[in-house]
Amino acid sequence: MIEELIENGEYLQALNQLHDMNDEKTRYLRLVCFIGLGEFEKAKYEGAHAKALAKETYYDVISMYIMALKELGEYEEAIDLLIEELSMPYIPYQYETLFNTAYDEILLEKQEARYEVENKNQIFSIEEINQLLNKKDCNEDLLYMALDQLQQLNVRMIIPTIKTYLMDPNKHFFAKTLLMEIMIDQQVDEEMEVEKFGQIYSFNPSYMPMVLDQLAYTGILKYLENALESDNPSLFEQCQEYLEYLLYSFYPQEIDEMDYNVWAASIHYYVATLLSIDVDLSELEILYYCDLEAIEEQILALKQVEC
Repeated sequence: MIEELIENGEYLQALNQLHDMNDEKTRYLRLVCFIGLGEFEKAKYEGAHAKALAKETYYDVISMYIMALKELGEYEEAIDLLIEELSMPYIPYQYETLFNTAYDEILLEKQEARYEVENKNQIFSIEEINQLLNKKDCNEDLLYMALDQLQQLNVRMIIPTIKTYLMDPNKHFFAKTLLMEIMIDQQVDEEMEVEKFGQIYSFNPSYMPMVLDQLAYTGILKYLENALESDNPSLFEQCQEYLEYLLYSFYPQEIDEMDYNVWAASIHYYVATLLSIDVDLSELEILYYCDLEAIEEQILALKQVEC
Protein backbone atom coordinates (compact mmCIF):
# COMPACT_ATOMS: atom_id res chain seq x y z
CA MET A 1 0.00 0.00 0.00
CA ILE A 2 2.72 2.48 0.98
CA GLU A 3 4.89 1.60 -1.99
CA GLU A 4 1.88 2.03 -4.29
CA LEU A 5 1.36 5.53 -2.91
CA ILE A 6 5.02 6.32 -3.58
CA GLU A 7 4.80 4.95 -7.12
CA ASN A 8 1.80 7.21 -7.72
CA GLY A 9 3.66 10.23 -6.38
CA GLU A 10 1.49 10.50 -3.28
CA TYR A 11 4.49 11.06 -1.02
CA LEU A 12 2.76 12.96 1.78
CA GLN A 13 0.11 10.25 2.23
CA ALA A 14 2.84 7.59 2.26
CA LEU A 15 4.92 9.58 4.75
CA ASN A 16 2.00 9.76 7.16
CA GLN A 17 1.99 5.97 7.35
CA LEU A 18 5.72 5.50 7.92
CA HIS A 19 6.15 5.50 11.71
CA ASP A 20 8.53 2.66 12.70
CA MET A 21 11.81 4.57 13.01
CA ASN A 22 13.72 1.42 13.97
CA ASP A 23 12.90 -0.33 10.70
CA GLU A 24 15.48 0.22 7.97
CA LYS A 25 12.97 -0.06 5.11
CA THR A 26 10.72 2.51 6.79
CA ARG A 27 13.67 4.88 7.07
CA TYR A 28 14.54 4.34 3.42
CA LEU A 29 10.97 4.94 2.24
CA ARG A 30 10.77 8.11 4.34
CA LEU A 31 13.92 9.28 2.61
CA VAL A 32 12.35 8.57 -0.78
CA CYS A 33 9.27 10.56 0.21
CA PHE A 34 11.25 13.59 1.32
CA ILE A 35 13.19 13.53 -1.95
CA GLY A 36 9.94 13.22 -3.87
CA LEU A 37 8.47 16.19 -2.00
CA GLY A 38 11.56 18.29 -2.68
CA GLU A 39 12.22 18.52 1.07
CA PHE A 40 15.96 18.08 0.66
CA GLU A 41 16.97 19.42 4.07
CA LYS A 42 14.68 16.88 5.73
CA ALA A 43 15.96 14.23 3.29
CA LYS A 44 19.53 14.98 4.37
CA TYR A 45 18.55 14.55 8.03
CA GLU A 46 16.61 11.37 7.27
CA GLY A 47 19.45 10.07 5.07
CA ALA A 48 21.98 10.31 7.89
CA HIS A 49 19.73 8.24 10.17
CA ALA A 50 18.77 5.77 7.44
CA LYS A 51 22.46 5.23 6.57
CA ALA A 52 23.29 4.32 10.16
CA LEU A 53 20.45 1.79 10.26
CA ALA A 54 20.68 0.36 6.73
CA LYS A 55 21.82 -3.15 5.89
CA GLU A 56 19.75 -4.58 3.03
CA THR A 57 18.81 -1.06 1.85
CA TYR A 58 22.31 0.37 2.33
CA TYR A 59 23.22 1.24 -1.28
CA ASP A 60 19.76 2.55 -2.07
CA VAL A 61 19.92 4.78 0.99
CA ILE A 62 23.37 6.06 -0.01
CA SER A 63 22.10 6.85 -3.50
CA MET A 64 19.18 8.90 -2.18
CA TYR A 65 21.32 10.56 0.50
CA ILE A 66 23.81 11.69 -2.13
CA MET A 67 20.94 13.05 -4.22
CA ALA A 68 19.77 15.15 -1.29
CA LEU A 69 23.26 16.54 -0.69
CA LYS A 70 23.63 17.34 -4.38
CA GLU A 71 20.31 19.20 -4.47
CA LEU A 72 21.34 21.21 -1.40
CA GLY A 73 24.61 22.16 -3.07
CA GLU A 74 26.60 20.41 -0.35
CA TYR A 75 29.06 19.10 -2.88
CA GLU A 76 32.01 18.50 -0.55
CA GLU A 77 30.02 16.21 1.72
CA ALA A 78 28.56 14.34 -1.26
CA ILE A 79 32.02 13.93 -2.82
CA ASP A 80 33.54 12.70 0.44
CA LEU A 81 30.76 10.13 0.75
CA LEU A 82 31.25 8.96 -2.84
CA ILE A 83 35.01 8.67 -2.38
CA GLU A 84 34.43 6.63 0.78
CA GLU A 85 32.05 4.26 -0.99
CA LEU A 86 34.12 3.94 -4.18
CA SER A 87 37.23 3.08 -2.15
CA MET A 88 35.53 0.04 -0.60
CA PRO A 89 36.91 -3.39 -1.68
CA TYR A 90 33.55 -4.42 -3.13
CA ILE A 91 30.52 -2.56 -4.45
CA PRO A 92 27.74 -4.18 -6.49
CA TYR A 93 28.41 -3.33 -10.12
CA GLN A 94 25.20 -1.38 -10.69
CA TYR A 95 25.93 0.88 -7.72
CA GLU A 96 29.59 1.33 -8.66
CA THR A 97 28.46 2.58 -12.07
CA LEU A 98 25.84 4.82 -10.47
CA PHE A 99 28.32 6.28 -7.97
CA ASN A 100 30.96 6.91 -10.63
CA THR A 101 28.42 8.79 -12.74
CA ALA A 102 27.24 10.77 -9.72
CA TYR A 103 30.84 11.64 -8.84
CA ASP A 104 31.44 13.15 -12.29
CA GLU A 105 28.15 15.04 -12.26
CA ILE A 106 28.71 16.50 -8.78
CA LEU A 107 32.25 17.62 -9.60
CA LEU A 108 30.94 19.39 -12.71
CA GLU A 109 28.15 21.06 -10.73
CA LYS A 110 30.67 22.08 -8.10
CA GLN A 111 32.86 23.63 -10.79
CA GLU A 112 29.95 25.53 -12.33
CA ALA A 113 28.69 26.75 -8.95
CA ARG A 114 32.07 28.08 -7.87
CA TYR A 115 33.42 29.38 -11.16
CA GLU A 116 31.97 32.85 -10.77
CA VAL A 117 32.91 33.33 -7.13
CA GLU A 118 36.20 31.50 -6.76
CA ASN A 119 39.48 31.27 -8.56
CA LYS A 120 39.18 28.18 -10.75
CA ASN A 121 42.43 26.84 -9.29
CA GLN A 122 40.54 26.22 -6.03
CA ILE A 123 37.82 23.99 -7.42
CA PHE A 124 39.39 20.54 -6.96
CA SER A 125 41.22 19.22 -3.94
CA ILE A 126 44.20 16.90 -4.31
CA GLU A 127 42.02 14.06 -2.96
CA GLU A 128 39.42 14.64 -5.67
CA ILE A 129 42.07 14.63 -8.38
CA ASN A 130 43.50 11.44 -6.94
CA GLN A 131 40.04 9.86 -7.12
CA LEU A 132 39.60 10.92 -10.74
CA LEU A 133 42.91 9.40 -11.76
CA ASN A 134 41.98 6.15 -10.03
CA LYS A 135 38.68 5.80 -11.87
CA LYS A 136 38.34 3.21 -14.63
CA ASP A 137 36.46 5.65 -16.80
CA CYS A 138 36.61 9.39 -16.37
CA ASN A 139 34.79 12.27 -17.99
CA GLU A 140 37.43 13.90 -20.23
CA ASP A 141 36.35 17.46 -19.41
CA LEU A 142 36.77 16.72 -15.72
CA LEU A 143 40.10 15.01 -16.27
CA TYR A 144 41.68 17.91 -18.13
CA MET A 145 40.26 20.48 -15.70
CA ALA A 146 41.78 18.45 -12.87
CA LEU A 147 45.15 18.20 -14.61
CA ASP A 148 45.09 21.94 -15.21
CA GLN A 149 44.61 22.53 -11.50
CA LEU A 150 47.16 19.91 -10.50
CA GLN A 151 49.83 22.28 -11.79
CA GLN A 152 49.08 24.50 -8.78
CA LEU A 153 49.08 21.68 -6.22
CA ASN A 154 51.77 19.44 -4.77
CA VAL A 155 51.91 16.57 -7.24
CA ARG A 156 54.16 14.56 -4.90
CA MET A 157 51.11 13.81 -2.73
CA ILE A 158 49.67 11.48 -5.38
CA ILE A 159 52.80 9.98 -6.99
CA PRO A 160 51.70 6.33 -6.39
CA THR A 161 48.43 6.99 -8.22
CA ILE A 162 50.26 8.75 -11.05
CA LYS A 163 52.68 5.83 -11.44
CA THR A 164 49.76 3.44 -11.80
CA TYR A 165 48.06 5.78 -14.28
CA LEU A 166 51.18 6.09 -16.44
CA MET A 167 51.54 2.33 -16.76
CA ASP A 168 47.87 1.64 -17.54
CA PRO A 169 47.55 0.96 -21.31
CA ASN A 170 43.89 1.98 -21.14
CA LYS A 171 44.68 5.55 -20.07
CA HIS A 172 44.98 8.21 -22.74
CA PHE A 173 48.49 8.93 -23.99
CA PHE A 174 47.96 12.69 -24.06
CA ALA A 175 46.86 12.87 -20.42
CA LYS A 176 49.92 10.81 -19.46
CA THR A 177 52.18 13.41 -21.06
CA LEU A 178 50.44 16.25 -19.22
CA LEU A 179 51.06 14.42 -15.95
CA MET A 180 54.71 14.00 -16.89
CA GLU A 181 55.06 17.70 -17.65
CA ILE A 182 53.52 18.62 -14.30
CA MET A 183 56.11 16.44 -12.56
CA ILE A 184 58.90 17.95 -14.68
CA ASP A 185 57.77 21.44 -13.76
CA GLN A 186 57.75 20.51 -10.07
CA GLN A 187 61.14 18.77 -10.41
CA VAL A 188 60.03 15.42 -9.06
CA ASP A 189 63.23 13.38 -8.67
CA GLU A 190 62.03 9.79 -8.94
CA GLU A 191 62.54 6.95 -11.40
CA MET A 192 59.33 6.04 -13.21
CA GLU A 193 57.96 4.19 -16.21
CA VAL A 194 55.27 5.08 -18.71
CA GLU A 195 53.44 2.95 -21.28
CA LYS A 196 52.86 4.48 -24.73
CA PHE A 197 51.51 2.49 -27.69
CA GLY A 198 52.71 -0.83 -26.30
CA GLN A 199 56.21 0.44 -25.44
CA ILE A 200 57.57 1.02 -21.92
CA TYR A 201 59.82 4.04 -21.33
CA SER A 202 61.84 4.76 -18.20
CA PHE A 203 62.30 8.35 -17.13
CA ASN A 204 63.06 10.68 -14.25
CA PRO A 205 61.07 13.95 -14.40
CA SER A 206 63.86 15.98 -12.82
CA TYR A 207 66.11 15.28 -15.82
CA MET A 208 63.53 15.56 -18.60
CA PRO A 209 62.84 18.56 -20.86
CA MET A 210 59.33 19.86 -21.45
CA VAL A 211 57.82 18.42 -24.62
CA LEU A 212 58.35 21.50 -26.79
CA ASP A 213 61.82 22.13 -25.35
CA GLN A 214 63.09 18.99 -27.04
CA LEU A 215 65.63 19.39 -29.82
CA ALA A 216 63.33 17.28 -31.97
CA TYR A 217 60.70 20.03 -31.96
CA THR A 218 62.96 22.74 -33.36
CA GLY A 219 64.72 20.26 -35.64
CA ILE A 220 61.58 18.89 -37.32
CA LEU A 221 59.97 22.33 -37.41
CA LYS A 222 62.99 23.71 -39.29
CA TYR A 223 62.46 21.21 -42.10
CA LEU A 224 58.77 22.13 -42.30
CA GLU A 225 59.61 25.85 -42.33
CA ASN A 226 62.05 25.45 -45.19
CA ALA A 227 59.56 23.44 -47.22
CA LEU A 228 56.29 25.26 -46.51
CA GLU A 229 56.48 28.60 -44.74
CA SER A 230 56.95 30.68 -47.89
CA ASP A 231 54.90 28.64 -50.37
CA ASN A 232 51.98 27.62 -48.13
CA PRO A 233 51.98 29.38 -44.72
CA SER A 234 48.51 28.03 -43.85
CA LEU A 235 49.61 24.43 -44.38
CA PHE A 236 52.78 25.17 -42.42
CA GLU A 237 50.73 26.35 -39.41
CA GLN A 238 48.60 23.21 -39.56
CA CYS A 239 51.73 21.05 -39.74
CA GLN A 240 53.26 22.86 -36.78
CA GLU A 241 50.15 22.24 -34.68
CA TYR A 242 50.11 18.59 -35.68
CA LEU A 243 53.83 18.26 -34.89
CA GLU A 244 53.19 19.57 -31.38
CA TYR A 245 50.30 17.15 -30.92
CA LEU A 246 52.47 14.25 -32.11
CA LEU A 247 55.31 15.11 -29.78
CA TYR A 248 52.89 15.25 -26.85
CA SER A 249 51.43 11.92 -27.96
CA PHE A 250 54.72 10.00 -28.28
CA TYR A 251 56.66 11.65 -25.43
CA PRO A 252 59.10 10.53 -23.99
CA GLN A 253 60.07 8.60 -27.12
CA GLU A 254 63.40 9.91 -28.36
CA ILE A 255 63.65 10.96 -32.01
CA ASP A 256 67.02 10.58 -33.66
CA GLU A 257 68.35 13.70 -35.35
CA MET A 258 68.80 11.66 -38.53
CA ASP A 259 65.02 11.09 -38.62
CA TYR A 260 63.90 14.72 -38.36
CA ASN A 261 63.47 15.03 -42.11
CA VAL A 262 61.42 11.82 -42.30
CA TRP A 263 59.11 13.05 -39.54
CA ALA A 264 58.71 16.38 -41.31
CA ALA A 265 57.93 14.72 -44.65
CA SER A 266 55.37 12.34 -43.11
CA ILE A 267 53.68 15.19 -41.22
CA HIS A 268 53.56 17.26 -44.43
CA TYR A 269 51.94 14.37 -46.31
CA TYR A 270 49.51 13.40 -43.54
CA VAL A 271 48.22 16.92 -42.83
CA ALA A 272 47.92 17.72 -46.54
CA THR A 273 45.88 14.54 -47.01
CA LEU A 274 43.55 15.53 -44.17
CA LEU A 275 43.04 18.89 -45.89
CA SER A 276 42.40 17.18 -49.27
CA ILE A 277 45.59 18.65 -50.74
CA ASP A 278 47.22 16.44 -53.37
CA VAL A 279 50.82 15.56 -52.53
CA ASP A 280 53.20 13.44 -54.56
CA LEU A 281 55.28 11.28 -52.22
CA SER A 282 58.12 11.21 -54.74
CA GLU A 283 58.29 15.02 -54.55
CA LEU A 284 58.56 14.81 -50.78
CA GLU A 285 61.61 12.59 -51.20
CA ILE A 286 63.37 15.42 -52.97
CA LEU A 287 61.99 18.20 -50.77
CA TYR A 288 63.01 16.55 -47.52
CA TYR A 289 66.06 14.56 -48.70
CA CYS A 290 64.70 11.22 -47.56
CA ASP A 291 63.64 7.80 -48.83
CA LEU A 292 60.06 7.08 -49.94
CA GLU A 293 59.92 3.83 -47.97
CA ALA A 294 61.01 5.63 -44.80
CA ILE A 295 58.25 8.23 -45.26
CA GLU A 296 55.58 5.57 -45.77
CA GLU A 297 56.79 3.65 -42.70
CA GLN A 298 56.71 6.81 -40.57
CA ILE A 299 53.20 7.69 -41.78
CA LEU A 300 51.99 4.30 -40.49
CA ALA A 301 53.70 4.95 -37.16
CA LEU A 302 52.06 8.36 -36.80
CA LYS A 303 48.62 6.87 -37.36
CA GLN A 304 48.83 5.25 -33.93
CA VAL A 305 47.59 8.52 -32.44
CA GLU A 306 44.28 8.19 -34.30
CA CYS A 307 43.08 5.52 -31.86
